Amino acid sequence: MDAAGKDSAIKSVFDGINPQGCEVTTFKQPSSKELEHDFLWRAAMALPERGRIGIFNRSHYEECLVVRVHPEVLAKQKLPPRLVTKDIWRERFEDITTFERHLARNGTVILKFFLNARIVTR
Repeated sequence: MDAAGKDSAIKSVFDGINPQGCEVTTFKQPSSKELEHDFLWRAAMALPERGRIGIFNRSHYEECLVVRVHPEVLAKQKLPPRLVTKDIWRERFEDITTFERHLARNGTVILKFFLNARIVTR
């Protein structure tokens, strides 16, 4: 979905929002610094301050999607081999759910939108 117009959709949806109270974070390929931390670290670092709106263009869910399809990305994360098991994806989904539950219990309102591009051919 890289060229599916997500940036334009985000701009359109949030057009009426004061940009001073809104922060957009786009997650691209993890940097070397991000790879030195756990997979949720960069999402945690990008969280907005209380009272502000944070928009994540892509998110920590990609750790269970893109990384699953591209094992070379997982290899760069320097995980101890004993942690890379057949259960890693289920465990990561559990970690994400726990992370989001923690945020909600601390006053963060989480709204998720899945933008799906439909390709029409003639």
